[in-house]
Amino acid sequence: MPPLVLFVVKNLATGAIIGLTVACWLLAFGTLGSHLSSGGGDYVAVGMVAYSMASCFGMGFLATALMFLE
Repeated sequence: MPPLVLFVVKNLATGAIIGLTVACWLLAFGTLGSHLSSGGGDYVAVGMVAYSMASCFGMGFLATALMFLE
């Protein structure tokens, strides 16, 4: 795999994992978990929060890595 592709995939995945961790923490212990109903039909809402956090953190991590690249 070319070094540039490896660099992009590695940094996007690292940021996405950080974003998913933050989203899970917010859903479990933060204020987002209290807004969900106890019925268990909120899979779409949880998925949207997890996807948005993972994509934002992933792109932010990649942008930061590119900024500090020499």
